[in-house]
Amino acid sequence: MKIEIKKQNHQCEYTLTRANGSMESITLDTKTYLLHDICHFAVEKHLKYPKGFWGMLAQGHAFLDLFGKDNPQTTELRFIEQMVGPVQSVHSGHIPKQDLGLYIEHLDSTIEENVLDAMLAEIGTTMAHWEKLEVGQQLTLEWNL
Repeated sequence: MKIEIKKQNHQCEYTLTRANGSMESITLDTKTYLLHDICHFAVEKHLKYPKGFWGMLAQGHAFLDLFGKDNPQTTELRFIEQMVGPVQSVHSGHIPKQDLGLYIEHLDSTIEENVLDAMLAEIGTTMAHWEKLEVGQQLTLEWNL
């Protein structure tokens, strides 16, 4: 799935082109959504997790189907959300990297240090690229899981 995120004033326009050719677009507040969505991308990609946010979008779910607490989320989507939050907090400097395990231990899952490093590097690189874009330019990502 091709993911294009166009930079607008305080908003970003997401356009998805799925493998079957179907497309979907939505405009969201940048401050609220962009970093979190990039963290989802990196975490799901590096954990090779096809049933998270981006995987469900690739399978044909609509953005609006996946928003809010009263949506038909799968168990897998709930799981990955609990992984993404702490990784985003590490990226943002709110949780020390070495303490990540404390925030995900209830999930009976771990993230290897090298995998966490790869996630954080991808988040950092992607967000740095975003910051350099002019209004009207876009970031393009490929979802291949």
